[in-house]
Amino acid sequence: MTKRVFESFEDFLLDDSFKQYVERSDDQSFSYWNEWIAAHPSLKTEFQKAVEVSLTLINNCKNAINIDKQESLKSLLSEIEKTGKTRPWKTNIPKLLLRIAAVIVLSAGLAWIWDVLRKESPHMIEHIVYNEIIVPTGEKSQIILSDGTHIWINSESRLKYPVTFGNESRPVTLEGEAYFEVTKNSKSVFTVNTKDAEIQVLGTAFNVKSYPEDLKTQTTVISGLVKIEPTRQNIEPVLIKPNQMAVISEIPEATEAKDNEVTPELSILNNVNTEVLTSWKDHLLVFADETFEDIAVKMERWYNVKIMILNDELKQERYTGKFVNNETVYEVLEAIKMTTPIVYSAKENIISIKLQ
Repeated sequence: MTKRVFESFEDFLLDDSFKQYVERSDDQSFSYWNEWIAAHPSLKTEFQKAVEVSLTLINNCKNAINIDKQESLKSLLSEIEKTGKTRPWKTNIPKLLLRIAAVIVLSAGLAWIWDVLRKESPHMIEHIVYNEIIVPTGEKSQIILSDGTHIWINSESRLKYPVTFGNESRPVTLEGEAYFEVTKNSKSVFTVNTKDAEIQVLGTAFNVKSYPEDLKTQTTVISGLVKIEPTRQNIEPVLIKPNQMAVISEIPEATEAKDNEVTPELSILNNVNTEVLTSWKDHLLVFADETFEDIAVKMERWYNVKIMILNDELKQERYTGKFVNNETVYEVLEAIKMTTPIVYSAKENIISIKLQ
């Protein structure tokens, strides 16, 4: 299919069949690249880096803003040329960098490119205030915001963010799961708004999981300090530190006035395994003593399938395991089958599982 020599992630980005592999738009390309990376394990890191960059560009294209693409590209190249005149090391910019820059400006989605566009079209910001990234089931994405904050976004998630941040605050809104590496700015608080809480930081790394269908919001801190302010007035704000997780649970309970009232509770878990909880951003599907019912939810989001567990007893079985991104849902089920006597059948996009 392709005769290129691949040594770095840039080589992959310039190959048309690789783009088809990332988009899964061509079965032949998808099969070819799966076989290729299996035969070239030493290039797995560069290969994965290229996949992540491609996904970022593709998702940003979906959120493209309405601008004059040719003029914006001309503006970007002009800025590079001006900088080159004052900084000698810039005069040797490789052609590849310019090609990648052209792709980025045409997608017009990465927030860090906005400063160049703003110089040419300041009125544009007045009309376009927010961007939104929607990550479909079975996919993941990344974005770098205008302040340099790096965000990984998990399947079935939405992230809404302003094109540029103000001087005093940096608010974003999350529905789903995301991992944040926030650029430190002591004068501007970075805030993540979810259905249950407002999460405030100045500069830190943390993971937030807050899917609408889940009856809880989990915030896990990897580094720095995070302040959790629940939206319910009867719960006091808390500060959490590295290796802690704050869980806001919505517990249904029957009352005389109304059945199924929801009572929120906040709990702090210590010494949590942050590596397991954030493994999804590194394309690892990890289970750590989790029930099959919880694992099924992960697998549904990971593989874009619907899983029906037909035995209540099977739902409570616990498993520990680690799988890489290119293993299929059936390979995961076969691994589970080695310890639990299950049978499964698939019809269209629905997998039914029961005890043998």
